[in-house]
Amino acid sequence: MGATSATDTMQAAVAPSIPSERLEVTRVPRPVPEADDHVVLRVHACGICGTDLHVLAGHSYRPETPFVLGHEPAGVVVDAGAGARQWMGRRAVITLFTGEGSCAACRAGDERLCPELVSITGVLGAWGGYADYLRVRAGQLVEVPPPLSWEDAASLVDGGATAANSVRVALERRPRRVLVLGAGPIGHLCAELLRVHGVPVQAVEPNPVRRRALRAVGHDVVASVEAAAAPVDVVIDCTGAPAVLAPGLDALDPHGTYLLAGYARVPDVDFAVVARKEADIRGIRSGRREDLESILALAADGKLRLPPTARWRLSAVNDALDALRAQRVPGKAVIVPDSVWKDEVA
Repeated sequence: MGATSATDTMQAAVAPSIPSERLEVTRVPRPVPEADDHVVLRVHACGICGTDLHVLAGHSYRPETPFVLGHEPAGVVVDAGAGARQWMGRRAVITLFTGEGSCAACRAGDERLCPELVSITGVLGAWGGYADYLRVRAGQLVEVPPPLSWEDAASLVDGGATAANSVRVALERRPRRVLVLGAGPIGHLCAELLRVHGVPVQAVEPNPVRRRALRAVGHDVVASVEAAAAPVDVVIDCTGAPAVLAPGLDALDPHGTYLLAGYARVPDVDFAVVARKEADIRGIRSGRREDLESILALAADGKLRLPPTARWRLSAVNDALDALRAQRVPGKAVIVPDSVWKDEVA
């Protein structure tokens, strides 16, 4: 067997085990199409999501290791199988979920709800975008509108789809007022989408860094649920924090709706308040393809004020993870492969 050349490998940030606090930046085999519907993206940016921190801490999904995280990639198609050549050279982001394909959820376009889920790119079963290159199915691709930067496109892949799904469900309730818990990337985007639809919204964010970031674009933000103007018709919980559930439910009007866009384990829940208000609790899991397409279009048209992005080289991914753990990032953290970073600087 001959020696492996540099063109056969790529830089990637690999989780050697789970749980783990740090990723190993190393070289791994570069992916190639293995089926007619496969494409290979050259990654230009990849967002970091709170889910990545939960996975690394061992509190969420358990991918087989070694594993490459990164489920918010944006890039250009540089290789494709025979059935996907039409994607060559196009800018794209991805939908994350691959279902088994024949169940009612998959047929309805809700692969993320498939009971026999095959993979979640960058989270479980399929390597993600903390790398120079990424292989996905062509059916996962969503084209990026030309005005969007790589960083902004990446910031919308999962957080944008989740926010669009949350607000779509909220609008079905025809709310007069909405309370958004958490002003991280998802909460920021929820507030912006509600503004676009003319719905009064207030956000709750205890972190002063993120509170200032959302106030800077004109939103009403308070530090606690207790300080919020209640009652409201809909609460969108983007925090994943157990402590906000009880006061969030208290903030609801009768027949109100509590949307769980962030996940938390709540050890002690008194559902009496839910019964007394005849409230609805609704889960949100990422979003449909249409949700991602819609928020990309709104952002490209300049109708959304996106969260500020902070960029790190792929080789400095552990610095980015540390900054997120320390809550020093006001908006979205984004990884840029070193090779792309060099191209941009040049």
